[in-house]
Amino acid sequence: MAPGWTVPFDPRCRIAVASRVQQDVCCLLGDPVAGNPNHYMLEQAFAVAHLDWRFLTFEVPARDFEGALRGVRIFGFRGVMLAPPHRGRVHAFLEHTSEAARISGQVNCLHQIDGKLHGHNTEGLALRRLAEPLCALKGAAAVILGGGRLAHSIAAELALAGASKLSFVCVDPGQVDTLLTTIGNMDAAPACEVQTWPESGAAEIAEDAALVINTTPLGRFDQKQTLPVDVESLSSKTVVVDVVYHPPQTPLLRAAKAAKLKTVDGLTLLVERAAAAFEIWTGSTPDRDAMRDAVEEFLQL
Repeated sequence: MAPGWTVPFDPRCRIAVASRVQQDVCCLLGDPVAGNPNHYMLEQAFAVAHLDWRFLTFEVPARDFEGALRGVRIFGFRGVMLAPPHRGRVHAFLEHTSEAARISGQVNCLHQIDGKLHGHNTEGLALRRLAEPLCALKGAAAVILGGGRLAHSIAAELALAGASKLSFVCVDPGQVDTLLTTIGNMDAAPACEVQTWPESGAAEIAEDAALVINTTPLGRFDQKQTLPVDVESLSSKTVVVDVVYHPPQTPLLRAAKAAKLKTVDGLTLLVERAAAAFEIWTGSTPDRDAMRDAVEEFLQL
């Protein structure tokens, strides 16, 4: 019998009737949450999978976050997606944290099991899943533009995948100090280096770079700010990734495609990280095409 179901006795017809104790619920916690597409993707994923689950969205300021987590426990929510500013602040409230979440310091997905909260990071996992069919990550060198939460999440997952070298290009190199210490404490840790974001021209990118990943918002809404990447100088084997999902085809990706390089776009990453959360919560595989249709409709793409 599935967990969470009871079979009460009905004396009128003398048959066993199954009744659901409580509907399964997952939610998003963040501040702000306006414009966040997770609600639409995950509600559609539940519907297509014929799961009687709901996804709710709550705007929770930092001062109320601990109370919101108590509510998650009290009401037995199965899962939580975390949006800023909560991803780096949740660790103290968790009973278990995945290696990727621990190394990165970033948790974007919670799974409640028997009243205990397990923290995961599906942002780096999504990149790993999409990049592995395009290039070997074990022993790979990667260049990461930016030093924020997505840079931390992706770097941690690449380190766990066996990358040999991680190069960061940051406006403020101090952003990755803690991350470099954590990665450095790993067994078989990759070599790490940090470049200051160039005021002009391109960053130094090694010829053997398997991945070049933009984790900054540059390119969002097709902004014209340029990234310090000379796409024409990249190896033909380099995979170019952009986390910006609106628009899916950013100036960086358009230039990479013109140079006939393999690419991973931010909208596909967005869907994959929500799909990974769905799998953690439900144990089943979501319909990614339905999820992408839902987010494209929401974003009016």
